[in-house]
Amino acid sequence: MGSAVFPAKKKKIEAMINKYGQDMTWHTFKINFKNDYPEDWELITSAFESYQRNTKRGKNHPMPHPDKYLKNLYTSISKDK
Repeated sequence: MGSAVFPAKKKKIEAMINKYGQDMTWHTFKINFKNDYPEDWELITSAFESYQRNTKRGKNHPMPHPDKYLKNLYTSISKDK
């Protein structure tokens, strides 16, 4: 897996901020991300599932759950407010 789970992440997040406003809530961000970028949501979930499948039992992998991954993105833009 590469370091980017989905392409042009920063550009897409900036587009969401421009479209929905800097003050969007976590819930708004999550719903609209899934609606606006369904292919990217699928890439995120696929990457997570791949890590789950390929990690030995009892071991951890670096990919957070897809909802947590999105929450981390939201938190990173919230800090920039």
